[in-house]
Amino acid sequence: MEIIDLTWTQLGIGFIIMLVPAYILWKYRTGLNKKLLTASVRMVLQLLFVGYYLQYLFEYDNPWINAAWIFVMVAVADFATIDRSDLKRKWSVIIPIFGATFLGIIVIDLFFLEVVIQLPKLLAAQYTIPITGMVLGNCLRSNVIGINAFYYSLNEHQERYQFYLSCGATRSEAVHSFFSKALQKSANPTLASMATIGLVSLPGMMTGQILSGSSPLIAIKYQIMIMVAIFSGTILSVYLGILFTNKFVFKDTDMLDETILKN
Repeated sequence: MEIIDLTWTQLGIGFIIMLVPAYILWKYRTGLNKKLLTASVRMVLQLLFVGYYLQYLFEYDNPWINAAWIFVMVAVADFATIDRSDLKRKWSVIIPIFGATFLGIIVIDLFFLEVVIQLPKLLAAQYTIPITGMVLGNCLRSNVIGINAFYYSLNEHQERYQFYLSCGATRSEAVHSFFSKALQKSANPTLASMATIGLVSLPGMMTGQILSGSSPLIAIKYQIMIMVAIFSGTILSVYLGILFTNKFVFKDTDMLDETILKN
């Protein structure tokens, strides 16, 4: 079947349906309509920029430029992670979280793109950029949940943490239960998606491939692969993010440096 393209007029007409949720938000005085307008404008402008940029990126398809774009994606995601985790933008937080996310993405990309798919060209843009974007987007969400849960739970239950230390536990032993809880919370959304995928929802990658004319069976195989990549990437990035930041955000007395927290 031929791919049905959307005209800009059709796309504009599609926005009319947003008047319904906008009216509901206005009626109940949520104060979210301004945010809705801002988010919609940003979404359109950002996607237009990325769409035109990726068109040239795919045509040029240089592995160094592709790697540089991944670097930018990780940097933007990390600042969003820090802000949404209610942490302050301090170098003791920025550098370890960036290192953890970048390392996690590189491991996942190299394994799935070069070992599993076996791309004929290193970091081919057509596969590397979309797959990295999907994995990174889910890593961002999980990082926010996991990192926020770890540090705010640790700050809230300082007495329990100090009790472990006073009993002779090392810092890594004292934070073990907090680490475990953070990993559980960060993993739950992805596990829920994996458990209901196909029956409750048709995910974006699979839907996109089917709309572009691919066989549903090919789309399913890629979707299974991407879900494995997403789960592996999210757990790895959360684990490394907490592990790396732990090296920089504790005082010499093994107490948490509370200045990294916004509240």
